[in-house]
Amino acid sequence: MDKKILTAVVCGSLAGAVLWGTAVFAEETHQVEAGDTLWRISQKYEASVTELKSWNDLQSNFIYVGQQLIVDNTNISTNKRSSPASSSSDPTYTVRTGDSLWSIANHHGMSVSTLMNLNDLSSTTIYPRQKLKIAEPSSAAAPVSSSNLSKSEPAPSFSSTSLIKEAEKYLGTPYQWGGESPTGFDCSGFLQYVFAKEGIRIPRTVASIYAHSSLETVSHSNRRPADIVFFETYKPGASHAGIYLGNNQFIHSGSTYGISIASLTSNYWSSRYIETKRIKH
Repeated sequence: MDKKILTAVVCGSLAGAVLWGTAVFAEETHQVEAGDTLWRISQKYEASVTELKSWNDLQSNFIYVGQQLIVDNTNISTNKRSSPASSSSDPTYTVRTGDSLWSIANHHGMSVSTLMNLNDLSSTTIYPRQKLKIAEPSSAAAPVSSSNLSKSEPAPSFSSTSLIKEAEKYLGTPYQWGGESPTGFDCSGFLQYVFAKEGIRIPRTVASIYAHSSLETVSHSNRRPADIVFFETYKPGASHAGIYLGNNQFIHSGSTYGISIASLTSNYWSSRYIETKRIKH
C-alpha cells in the first residue's frame, strides 16, 4: 500500500475516534462462543434480551459464533447512540424502537408496575412514538432507583401473608426469558414484580438481589415466609431464586413449569441451595 494512502487511512481513523469522543472505546462487547444464547449473555452482563437486540440492531434471537455483541452501552456517547432520557421538566417519555417497559422504568427510577399504573396499561406491550407518563405532572421529587433500596434507611414494612397471596395468584404463568409481567416471568422478574406489588423495590437480576445491602442472611432454622431462597444453577454464584412459603416449600418461576411450588428437600434443589436472605424492615 502506498505510504501516503496508509497515512491517510490512519489519520482518518484517528479523526473518527476523536469525532466520536471516548464513545468509540466505551462499549463493552462480548464475542459469541459455542453454546451462547442471547438469554445467557443477558444474564451474564445483567442486560435484558430486548436491550441486547436493540443495541446490536438484531431483528431476531439468532446469533453466530465469533459475532461481536455490545453488552453494555451505559457509557456510550449520545453522539453515537443515545439512551432513554427526558427533560426534567417533561413528565412524559416517547417510546423508541427497542424499548421495553423494564428499560424505561429502570432508567427513570421506578418499577414496571408503577409505570403501568401511571399509564393505565393492562399489558407490557408498547409501541414506537407512544407517549408514556414517567412522573405525575405535579411531582417534583427526585426518583429513587428501582434497582437500589436506600443503604441508610430500612425498607418499608410489608405483610408476608399478603406478599405470598400475591405470588400465588400467578401459579401456572409460563416461564419467559426476560419476562417481568403476568404474561410470562423469569425468576428475578417474578420476584421484582411481586415485591413491587407490596411496595418493595428490589434489583432486577438474581445476582444483584443476592448482593444487595437491603437483604440480610438468615439461618435455615430461622427461615420464615416471604424470605428469598437462592440457588446456584447454570453458572457459579446465585443464579436462581424463589420466595419461601414455609414447610420447606418455595414459589418460583422455573423454566419447565413456570410459576410453581417446589421443595427445598428435593434432590435437585437441595443440591443447588446456597442461602436464605430477608429484606430488612
